[in-house]
Amino acid sequence: GLDGLEPEEPEPHPPRKRGRPARPLRLGSTAAARIRDEIERAGGREVCFLAEVDDKRWVHAPRAVSRGNFEAVLVAAKDAREGGVMLHNHPSGVLEPSEADMHVAGRLYEQGLGTAIVDNQASRLYVVVEPPAPRERVPLDLDDLEGLLSPQGPLAKLHAGYEDRPGQREMLRAVGHRFNEGGIAVVEAGTGTGKSLAYLLPAVRWAQENRERTVVSTNTINLQEQLAGNDLPLVQRILGGEVKWALVKGRGNYVSIRRAFLAAEAQGSLFDEDRSGEVKALLEWIRTTDEGSLSDLTFQPAEELWDEVRSDPDACLRVRCPHFQQCFYQKARREAASAELLVVNHHLLFTDLAVRRATQNYPQAAVLPAYKRLILDEAHNVEDAATAHLGVEISRRGVYRPLSRLDRRGRGILQAVHEALDGIGEGRALRERLENRVRPALSRARAVLEGFMETLEIFMGVDEATARLGPEGIGEPVEREEVRERMDSLVASLDALGRELHELRARVELEEALPDRLEGRLLDLKSVERRLGAISAGVRLVLAPGEEASAYVRWLEVRGKGRRMNLALAAAPIELGQLLRESLFSKAETTVLTSATLATRNSFDFLRER
Repeated sequence: GLDGLEPEEPEPHPPRKRGRPARPLRLGSTAAARIRDEIERAGGREVCFLAEVDDKRWVHAPRAVSRGNFEAVLVAAKDAREGGVMLHNHPSGVLEPSEADMHVAGRLYEQGLGTAIVDNQASRLYVVVEPPAPRERVPLDLDDLEGLLSPQGPLAKLHAGYEDRPGQREMLRAVGHRFNEGGIAVVEAGTGTGKSLAYLLPAVRWAQENRERTVVSTNTINLQEQLAGNDLPLVQRILGGEVKWALVKGRGNYVSIRRAFLAAEAQGSLFDEDRSGEVKALLEWIRTTDEGSLSDLTFQPAEELWDEVRSDPDACLRVRCPHFQQCFYQKARREAASAELLVVNHHLLFTDLAVRRATQNYPQAAVLPAYKRLILDEAHNVEDAATAHLGVEISRRGVYRPLSRLDRRGRGILQAVHEALDGIGEGRALRERLENRVRPALSRARAVLEGFMETLEIFMGVDEATARLGPEGIGEPVEREEVRERMDSLVASLDALGRELHELRARVELEEALPDRLEGRLLDLKSVERRLGAISAGVRLVLAPGEEASAYVRWLEVRGKGRRMNLALAAAPIELGQLLRESLFSKAETTVLTSATLATRNSFDFLRER
């Protein structure tokens, strides 16, 4: 085995600003096997890994982060745990570091990481720079921080409307104590307390002293913008020094430059109304906007237009996109990756958490960069936000939306694909497949959906707005033969439509050269296909959960009346409190929950239980 492998030590090391570890770095057999497998998958070419180092100086959990691209390593390393190591292989077998290796090693050392080189068999380890001992944290001086808010402090001098608020100073100390000691703080702060300054001052000072990221999450965009536009600039003036913050929005808030140009080209096929004026205004705005987000747009675009131009992970070419460097969403991600304080909303926070739970990836970046400190403002909304993102909701309108994207009165993605197939090799046969197989599958899915929803409405009864399912509620709808048949037909029709979309895409992709407009439309088909799969899974979870029934509370809900009525099927985890403890609160070293209304009957017992 390799467990006794002795590393080779080069000289000299870059200057050390941290403690030098007492033991040399060692590579164990499990880690070596994983490195060897990744190198083989890369055809023996150079691969870069980030790995953790345990207390006995063994390297473990290496993960490939790039194929010989040091810049990508430096970006990924921003979210790596201090005291880890970057390893890469030299395919030649000569482990002597190059000038480029030494340059990267110096930069990684400043980020708290060591650097090592291995051969392609991971049988020899050459330590370029030992991982430094983790940097000691600088605790917050709570008396000093509290003094900033006193009548003699800088806030009083900077703010014309200053008033002394003892409750604000008390909250600041409670928040600062949790930054120093770790754990969870629950703070009910009524209107007029000045709670945003009470938690931002400790968070920003902590970032300045310790360079650790804090996420501040709010329920509303209005509070997000207030924090980023008013409160954080004031905090920086109070504290002095530098700290970088970023207001982070969900991906769907950003326009995709490539999709906007494609939509402009195909607007006659995509939209059932004339959108030429909006499309022209949108393209002009793209040329002048710095942010590229919906809130920066000077008009409210039609929903069907924004659906076709917003940034969408399923319709993204990533680095192959000709607009990748100018991409507004990627620019926002880069800003967030380099920021020490992120202002997000609960929707985005729990979208990130859902990805982390699915991948079991907590130390690295997901939707958000990794973070160690979390502040939840408007925390009375956290349970609803978590339920919405960690459960499922399938509504009549939610199902019709992807179907309407495919076709609305002869317009939509299918018509755009039909026209884009003109002039390619098997275009005629592919068009015939679209018309003879995809469109009939779409028509059947629509018809089955309508029958399914009508049957559920009858089951609900006219007087019920919300009905819980299962033995604690109105029973199981699928125990009725008609409901069961309608559900099976809906799931089968959605799955069949998804298969037809997939098969059409696969056949088109066999063509040697695809025009850009067609490649974009194929990504749109993939996006709809994935959405249909999620809807099928959601319907099954609510109506036929099987062994998962005990883990969820499930219900049907009717919203609105008449033509505006919308039936929804929903499920949420029963043990939400345990889920949040395991996946959110236990992963952050500090969590602060604050709101004007958190206590129930003057007690926090209910909140602590959740």
